[in-house]
Amino acid sequence: MGYLFLALALLCGVTKGYCGKKTSGYVEGFGDAMFTNTVRMVFCIIIGAAMMLFGKINVLDALDGGIILISAFSGITTSVFVVTWLVSVKKGAYMMLDVFLMLGVLVPILLSFALFGEPVRLNQWIGLIVLFVAVVIMCSYNNSIKEKITPFSFFLLVLSGAANGLTSFSQKLFIKSYSHIPVSVFNFFTYVFSAIVLAVFFFVFRAKENREKRKGVFGIRKILGYVLVMSVCLFLNSYFSTLAAAHLDSATLYPLNQGAALVLSSLMSAVFFKEKLTGKCIIGLCLCFAGLIIINVL
Repeated sequence: MGYLFLALALLCGVTKGYCGKKTSGYVEGFGDAMFTNTVRMVFCIIIGAAMMLFGKINVLDALDGGIILISAFSGITTSVFVVTWLVSVKKGAYMMLDVFLMLGVLVPILLSFALFGEPVRLNQWIGLIVLFVAVVIMCSYNNSIKEKITPFSFFLLVLSGAANGLTSFSQKLFIKSYSHIPVSVFNFFTYVFSAIVLAVFFFVFRAKENREKRKGVFGIRKILGYVLVMSVCLFLNSYFSTLAAAHLDSATLYPLNQGAALVLSSLMSAVFFKEKLTGKCIIGLCLCFAGLIIINVL
């Protein structure tokens, strides 16, 4: 059952990525990006509220301080990931992001081992190493980066990978602590906190950009349909990933999630956006498949 939930999460994640690529040309500057992401989180809040309403879930009965803390933790780390991802791209370190996101997989694996005693088998460590090598090859960073990475850019990359890993761990923490509470409750409050944090970042970036460029208000109406689809996919991706965390151990779930997402995103870009698959990329994809097989089959 866990693999089914993960497959659904991956499908939603790839669809979200497709919409993100389609809308990327309309978003200029951090202020626009923060506004778009804040709107996405608001849509996710509405979706979560609707799911609780139709599921006849009484939030007050399900709510306690622990759920609020875990949801706040998840919402904050989600927002930190969004911001650091955007700034890293702006700083020219885009090709290294996948490397640090793969390294970030170690966060939920090690924390789940330390706190919940989830085992990590030797073949899973080997598979994770193979996945990391595959990502490095696919990125071909040393050959394609135009400027030397700065200490600040490196810090952003580490923070981005760690934030993504901590967000994943928050799902596992919720499932382990409140398995009797519907996942929609956790997702709803996660996006409430995330929307608040991103809204603050929006006003900060927008004020700065207005002073520097005197930009007008970003017109989101042109991409509102895509943003709505992205919001649905974002919510369902988190929803199904959290359900998968109840059935799969961290050493299986998170490397599989990150590795398969990388493979599917590369294939999606090649098919729908005609992005050429280089020799190194093909080798990396083959290694990804090998790493996933080592983790899940051997």
